[in-house]
Amino acid sequence: MRFGHLMLCDQREGQPPQKRYEEMMEEVRLMDELGYWSVWFAEHHFDGYSLIPDSLLWCAAAARETKQIRLGAGVVVLPFHHPVRAAEQAAMVDCLSDGRLLLGVGRGYQPHEFAGFGQTLEESQRRYDKGLEVLVRCLQQEDFSYNADGLWAGERVTAWPKPVQNPVPMWGAAISEASFERFGSLGWPILAFPSSTPAEKLKVQFDLYRKTFTESGHPPENMRIAATMFTYVAEARQEAHLTFERAMGKYFGHLDKLTSSAESEQRLYDRLPTTARLSGDPAQVVDDLKIIQDYLGITDVLNVTHFAGELTHEQTLRSIELFAREVIPAFVAVNA
Repeated sequence: MRFGHLMLCDQREGQPPQKRYEEMMEEVRLMDELGYWSVWFAEHHFDGYSLIPDSLLWCAAAARETKQIRLGAGVVVLPFHHPVRAAEQAAMVDCLSDGRLLLGVGRGYQPHEFAGFGQTLEESQRRYDKGLEVLVRCLQQEDFSYNADGLWAGERVTAWPKPVQNPVPMWGAAISEASFERFGSLGWPILAFPSSTPAEKLKVQFDLYRKTFTESGHPPENMRIAATMFTYVAEARQEAHLTFERAMGKYFGHLDKLTSSAESEQRLYDRLPTTARLSGDPAQVVDDLKIIQDYLGITDVLNVTHFAGELTHEQTLRSIELFAREVIPAFVAVNA
């Protein structure tokens, strides 16, 4: 199993964004030193929920501060981007990182972000489908023309620079059955979100992905299921649980406001499947993660330890270190 982090770069009250960026880069450097396989940067807009409006730009910055960790755009929200520009930026990041880019793509889900770009959530699927088609062509073809259903059009396109990796690894964010089936058919690794789906349903979706992947004839080594896990590890088990519960309540309370849900903070937290939570001392986290791995058959874990500014920078660094030193060794390390 491979291990990484999904970074939100949450806003800290009273802290300038540039200071928060410095802290997050320190976290990224620590992950690189500790041997994490990947770190992903989540794109969000118009709210302190995340201070990363451009995940590829963050990948470029991290490329110059790290040596071995893979850098994931997690994800490029395609409806908000011109697909040719996104392809060019991805290729440039791959060059700057000496071939360490993982290019994740997704549709987006927060209504206020679509409103800010003059779009609607209802039209996002169409923009995503058409944008993905052009982006993939731009990374793979030369001297091509495109007309994406009136959204974008261009002629005689050959993108430069050429990426180091051929092809650039593409990852798809999967929530619906249709997306699991689509990425299985394409042979792409997937980014999954256990917090939004009960474990029983998630197992069915993963099985659908695996079945479609295999029947489509793709190389088995390309089959990857990365699960984002809300994670906090501390030396003392009870302290870890209490800190985690406070942080999750704040995080989901903030997310509730962004997505217009009527649920209260505590109810939102209680509704989360246990497959979304990893908290405690290292021994408990190892035990819980082994159960999740056995049940769901995941290949990658992406920890989320940014909870709407609730954890201190020091708590986050310590959790990252404890997980690397005392949890990861309990699993078979895969570095390819």
